[in-house]
Amino acid sequence: MEMPRQSLRLAGAQIPVGTNIQANKREILKALDWAKENEVDHLLTPEASLSGYLNGWENDIDEIKDALKEIEEHQKKCNLYLHLGTNFEENESKGTIRRNEVRHYNKNGHIIGATFKTFVLNDMEHALGRVENDPITVIELTDRTENQYYVPSAATLICNDLFGHSEAGEKPLVDKISKMNLDLMFHSTNGRKMELDDPQMIVFDSWHDAHLRMASNHTYIPILTVDSCTDWRWDGDEEEVTHYHTSSQSGFIDPHGWQTDVPRVGRQYFYYDHDVTYSPMERYQMMLMQREQEQNSSDSV
Repeated sequence: MEMPRQSLRLAGAQIPVGTNIQANKREILKALDWAKENEVDHLLTPEASLSGYLNGWENDIDEIKDALKEIEEHQKKCNLYLHLGTNFEENESKGTIRRNEVRHYNKNGHIIGATFKTFVLNDMEHALGRVENDPITVIELTDRTENQYYVPSAATLICNDLFGHSEAGEKPLVDKISKMNLDLMFHSTNGRKMELDDPQMIVFDSWHDAHLRMASNHTYIPILTVDSCTDWRWDGDEEEVTHYHTSSQSGFIDPHGWQTDVPRVGRQYFYYDHDVTYSPMERYQMMLMQREQEQNSSDSV
């Protein structure tokens, strides 16, 4: 009996992010409207997309909390999963801790988990990193039903959690994720932006691209990644939205390469329909069989 197909529409919002909380909020609300209109299942926003990236956000925490409530109310009406990047204050066992995080909401508007960034840059983010030995947050990508054959799941990396392990002197987090039998990695980032004609851009671009390609190829797990499109100091000026090149490619990448082609400049919404009919191990075995067939076909020519 053939397995019923199961596909998830995974989307990213490459949007402006800066120091203006109200402008950031409006961008997220517009992205939610687009996602609802396009029947998206999961929407990912850039790192710190609500709070802004640079330190100083902690002085605006009340405004951030009020804006978050408005986003949560709107997200619930849109009936889709939201993975929202923001700096935030969390009440933990050791007190109130500032975190750079991605907050995960199901389509009913309930928060189902939060991923804390591991390799933070404290002098810039003013947030405490996740302890390296803490468990990695895993999110189920669909609601469980009685007759469901398989429930797909995902883990999240925030910016340097994919790129910065060597600089931090730590083991790559993707090595841990590769052993977790997951269907997807979310990657929410907000890297340093460069002018369109900056000669260093190609170097950093190649470095980011290589990490994304190798992470997916090494783990056999596809990645949904999204970056912001403005400088960290963006204050809501529309004229600056197309002034910078994103620090890394936004889009969907799997072991075969990029499956999307998202422009590197300006506000961009995109989605990819990802087949999650089979478990990661089943897909891995099928991919090995396909590669073997391709190799045998090549040898016979």
